[in-house]
Amino acid sequence: MKDKPITEFVLLGALMSGPMHGYEILRFLDADLGPAWRVSTSQLYALLKRLESSGVVTSTMEFQDTRPSKRVFSLNRYGKEMFLDWLQKPSPYVRDLRTEFLAKLFFFRKLSLEGSLALVKDQIQVLESVRERLITSRKEEKDPYKKMVFGFKTATLSGWLDWLKKEAVPFAKGIVQGSALSSE
Repeated sequence: MKDKPITEFVLLGALMSGPMHGYEILRFLDADLGPAWRVSTSQLYALLKRLESSGVVTSTMEFQDTRPSKRVFSLNRYGKEMFLDWLQKPSPYVRDLRTEFLAKLFFFRKLSLEGSLALVKDQIQVLESVRERLITSRKEEKDPYKKMVFGFKTATLSGWLDWLKKEAVPFAKGIVQGSALSSE
């Protein structure tokens, strides 16, 4: 599963809201995930075809009298399980935080799912562990250039950790409170 591109999980997340044809998925992504995510039309259809071939989504043709037919994609049980499993796990790579982690927070909120605060806390643990390894590596490094690179990576991680604690934790708490309020 980890070899699947993050974009495939984003498409599965879009289909968690219900069956959609390609243009509806593009509109959904542009309108709701626009600041953090971009998928081209050709990329979308190639990924949908791959998801269908792998048995994660199904499609049916919807015929219309005055307009061209459209293929409507639906998430099956396997696709839903795969998406929910991905959603619960912190991003293992710092380079994926900007896309993957933000998409996960988006879907927790959009789909009113529980677990966002646990995800944020798990992500903090992952990054703190990576930061500690970088600090140790920097202390042991003799080469000035490599030492500087470790310092850069450590500062970047510190920035992410600061953002997680100041922005993502309150956001996730708001999702939890919002779902509690909507269930009353």
